[in-house]
Amino acid sequence: MSLSQQQQLRLHKYEDYDILEDLSTGAFGRVLKVQLKTKEQSPKIMKCLRYMKEKDKKAADEEVAMLQMAGSQYTVQFIEKFIHEIDLCIIMEYYEGGNLRDLITKIKTQPVKERINKCFNIFFYILMGLNHLHSMKIVHRDLKPENIFLDKYGNAKTGDFGLAQRMSSRSQVYSAGTLNYQPPEAHTQNIMTEKSDIWALSVIIIELLTGVHPYEDRTMDQTVQNIKSGKFKPIPDYIKGELKEMI
Repeated sequence: MSLSQQQQLRLHKYEDYDILEDLSTGAFGRVLKVQLKTKEQSPKIMKCLRYMKEKDKKAADEEVAMLQMAGSQYTVQFIEKFIHEIDLCIIMEYYEGGNLRDLITKIKTQPVKERINKCFNIFFYILMGLNHLHSMKIVHRDLKPENIFLDKYGNAKTGDFGLAQRMSSRSQVYSAGTLNYQPPEAHTQNIMTEKSDIWALSVIIIELLTGVHPYEDRTMDQTVQNIKSGKFKPIPDYIKGELKEMI
């Protein structure tokens, strides 16, 4: 990395930003919608991660490293990072289209043809994002609608690399992520590969088309059992041809 690139990694500090909205708070830290006080740029996302204990520092540093490696037109864009009190603050692009979960909720009322058209575009962008990650031997491990963001044109950007892991010389990694988006091998063998991300993508696309998770049951335990046994809801007749082959 050149000196100019290193300098660009820290352009501002916490006090330079106005907090526009508190988006979420959890054990990991906070996610905020922010904007520079100078108003020179559009709103951004600030993710504040705990940065005191060694294990927290390691996890936060790894997430930043993954964000930087994953940078492409199909993934969430990293802008800068800085330390504020006990947190590592990561600044990323803000995507005004929300996340895919928001779209899944809205799209249920739209005509099937419109849903299918949107689905092809979103599928392409997520697939290209995964192709970029997998070319660097990175498994996302937590692909789900909440981690796919939409820009103002409706293009999908894969984000949240907190659980992403490089395989390096290994052919697999330990499983992680959200149970109902983990493939059978994650539940039965505690392993994941690039194919695990593709499996999660197929679930997401079916959910986008139908508004329903294909393996969903009354409880998470029952849903996981459906995943392990391959028991899924019938695919509607309007999903056919190239689209059906795609998923």
